[in-house]
Amino acid sequence: MGSFDRFDLFPKLKDRKRKDFMKKTFISTVIFLVTLSFSAVYSEAQSLDASFFLRSPAEVAQDLFQKMISLKPDDGDYILKAGLSYWEKGQRAKAEDFFAKALKASPKSYEIPLRIGTAYLQKGENQKADEMIQQAIKIKPKEENLYLEGGLAYLQARQEAKAEEMFAKVYQLDPKDEENFLDIGYGYLKAGRVDKAGESFEKGFKLKPDRYRSFIHTAVAYLEAGQEKKAWETYERAVAAKPKEENTPLWMAMACVRKGQTAKAEELFAKVVQLDPKDEDNYLDMAEVYAERGEAPKVEELIGKAVSYAPKKKNVLLRSGLAFLKTGQLAKAEEYLGRSFQEAPDDEDLYVDAGLAFLEKGNTQRAAELFAKGISLKPKKEKLYLKIGQAYVKKI
Repeated sequence: MGSFDRFDLFPKLKDRKRKDFMKKTFISTVIFLVTLSFSAVYSEAQSLDASFFLRSPAEVAQDLFQKMISLKPDDGDYILKAGLSYWEKGQRAKAEDFFAKALKASPKSYEIPLRIGTAYLQKGENQKADEMIQQAIKIKPKEENLYLEGGLAYLQARQEAKAEEMFAKVYQLDPKDEENFLDIGYGYLKAGRVDKAGESFEKGFKLKPDRYRSFIHTAVAYLEAGQEKKAWETYERAVAAKPKEENTPLWMAMACVRKGQTAKAEELFAKVVQLDPKDEDNYLDMAEVYAERGEAPKVEELIGKAVSYAPKKKNVLLRSGLAFLKTGQLAKAEEYLGRSFQEAPDDEDLYVDAGLAFLEKGNTQRAAELFAKGISLKPKKEKLYLKIGQAYVKKI
């Protein structure tokens, strides 16, 4: 349709008044539409009672992701994460729909095409993977993390030549970042290339010889990979770098529990307690790894210690409740979760995190109640819809 001036629908003497009228009408219309749109989103978010979450997982996930997008339509990262959750479940059509939306929402983000490319790489779709990774490089050709992440993905896909090309670019862009060498070492270790991993680790250690974290993270990685001798040798280097650092024996103790080496774990944790007997988080860290193994008595003992030092700390109570839930101690879980909610009744994340744990355990009714409560507190927090939606995709 042409402009009003072209058709001259109003007398010229009234032109100024007509323009003012049309301007005010246009502004009023825009404000009305924006308000209507905002109200609809807000009202819809407010209407999520427990019954919303008791439908089929596919329906719940889809609606939650749509709500997330309506709240933040230009955040391609959140949209991508939703798509990747479908991809991991083999829901290709839905995943690719979200991939396309993510690329459109954030066309200047290198991370989105990069992660789509690595997703294709994991499925062995090399041509599509290469196309997306090259698209990422065009967007930000001097981003070292791009080449690092891409190289690690190629390495896991057993395309070592391409991986090494990417790693060479990482070294060229930042030759003095020890964490790059360590990350590449972990990648080689995961791929079963212990020799190449060791070479990369040593280059990283040489750059920061006094950084205990480098040694202990590597020691844990070696232990998880079944390289016992190298693990304990590297652990001793961590201790030498910072003898009174409690995290060194703590992280190794946690790794030992996961490996079933509980006697060694107890020995190491005794050193942790000696270094800092009143740090509640240390007890909770250990409780959580014992909970993964279903060792209820040990979990109860460690939680008792943690809570004695921080009886009113909301996250201590939340983590305690979740650990009890993991070991099947429902009454104790509800007790500690209830105490957490009492300490921070307006903290939406407490309810949602608890709901996620109940959903994972198959208690959909309790999960639904907690999700409804959490979202009612922050109906416009898009991250909540993403987290819950991802959990429901896993249930499809």
